[in-house]
Amino acid sequence: MLKKSSFYAVLLYFSFTICNAQEVLTVGKALQIALENNFDIKIAEQQTNIATQQIYRGNAGMSPIIDYNLNVGTNGNYVNQRFFDGRTINQFGRSFSPNTNVSLFWTLYDGRLMQTRFETLKSQGQRQLAQQQLTVQNTLVNVMQTYYELLLQNQSLKYLNTIIKFYEERLNITKQRWEFGRGSKLDYLQSQSDLTTQRSTYTLTENALKAAKIQLNTLLNREPDVDFEVQTQDTPALRYDLYDLLADAKNNNREILLLQKELEIAKLGEQSAESFLKPRIDLNSSFGYSFASNNAGFVVSNQNTGLNVGVTARWNIFNGQQTRRNIQIAKMNIDAVELQQKSLLQQVTADVVTAYNQYVTDEKIEEIEEANQKVTEENLKISLEKFKLGGSTILELIEAQRSYDISLNRLVNARFNRQVSEVDLLRLSGQLVK
Repeated sequence: MLKKSSFYAVLLYFSFTICNAQEVLTVGKALQIALENNFDIKIAEQQTNIATQQIYRGNAGMSPIIDYNLNVGTNGNYVNQRFFDGRTINQFGRSFSPNTNVSLFWTLYDGRLMQTRFETLKSQGQRQLAQQQLTVQNTLVNVMQTYYELLLQNQSLKYLNTIIKFYEERLNITKQRWEFGRGSKLDYLQSQSDLTTQRSTYTLTENALKAAKIQLNTLLNREPDVDFEVQTQDTPALRYDLYDLLADAKNNNREILLLQKELEIAKLGEQSAESFLKPRIDLNSSFGYSFASNNAGFVVSNQNTGLNVGVTARWNIFNGQQTRRNIQIAKMNIDAVELQQKSLLQQVTADVVTAYNQYVTDEKIEEIEEANQKVTEENLKISLEKFKLGGSTILELIEAQRSYDISLNRLVNARFNRQVSEVDLLRLSGQLVK
C-alpha cells in the first residue's frame, strides 16, 4: 500500500506562512493539501489498494482447495416384487441416503504457472503503484502551474496599479493645462481614454485572478469561494546540470518506470504460455461418510466411512498449436513493449534537452526583461517630469508609457515562463515525486 508519507514532493524553496488576516498559500502548502485531498490522487490510491489486495498465493492457485460437501436424498415409490421362491413384496417403499465428505484438491506442479501468476500479480501491483505516482506527478504539475498562473495575475495587478498611477498623473497634468488654457483638450480626452483602458485591463485581470483561484481550490478539493493570498516574493532561478537531468530522467521518469513494469508483465506472460508445454500434477483427496436405508429392498441399511487419495497427471500432447501460438504472441508482445520503451526513452531524452534549453532561455530572458523594466521606468519618470515642465510633447510621454507597459507585461510573462519551464524540467526528470 502506498502511503502519502512515501511521497516526497519537491517543494523547491518555498515555505509555508500564515497571515493573521487571511491565509497566505505558498506553493509548498498547496502541494501538501493536494496530496491529502485531491480526488484523482485518492482514486489512484484506492486502485493501488485494490491491486495490493489481489497479491496473495491463493489468487495464483498455489494453495489447496478444501470443500465441505453435504447431500441428503430421499425418494418414495410403490414396490411390487415376486421372487422364484414364491415370496412377494407388495408395499410402499422409501429410501433415505445422506452423505457428507471433505474434499481436497491441490495442484502440485503445473510447469511453474502458479509461480508465474504470483509474480504477475506482484508486477501488476507495482504497475498500479507506478500509475499512482504518475497521477500524483500530473496533479502536482497542475497545482504548480495553476499557482504560477495566480502569481502571474497577482503580479500583473501590482504592476497595473503602478501603471495606473502614472496615467492618473498624466490625466491631472493635461486637465490642469487645458483648464488654464495651456494645453489641448484633445490631450486631456486622450489621457482619459488611456486611463479607462488601463482600468478595464485591471478589472479583467482581477477576474482572471478569481478564476485561477477557483481552479486551484478545485485541485485542492476545497470550496471554490475559499479566498487566500499567494506568496508574491520572487524566487531565484535554480541551476541545473543537463547530464544529471538526463540520468535522472532515465531512472526516475514516471512514464519510463510505468513502461518498465509493462515489460515485466509481458515477459511473465511468455513464461505463463510456456508453462503449458509441461505436465500438470494434481492431488485429489476426500474423507467422507455415507448412509443409505431402504425399507423395501434387499439391504435395509448401508453405512460407509472412508478416505480416498489420488494423484492425477496430465501432459498435453497436441491442442491444435494453441500453446505454440500463444508463446509466439507473447514474444511479439514483448518485442512491441521493448520498441515502445526505446521510443519513449528517445522522446524523453529529446524532451529533457528541449526543456533544459527552454529553461536556460527563459532564465536569460527574465534577466533581460528585469533590466529593461528598470530602464523603461526611469525613462517614463524623466518623460513625465519633462512633460510637466513643458519640455516634451504628449506623444513622447505616451510612447514612454507604452514602452513601460510593454516592459512590465513582458517581465511578468518572463517570470511565469521560467517557472513553468522549471516545472516541466522537474516532471521530465522524475524529481517531483519519489
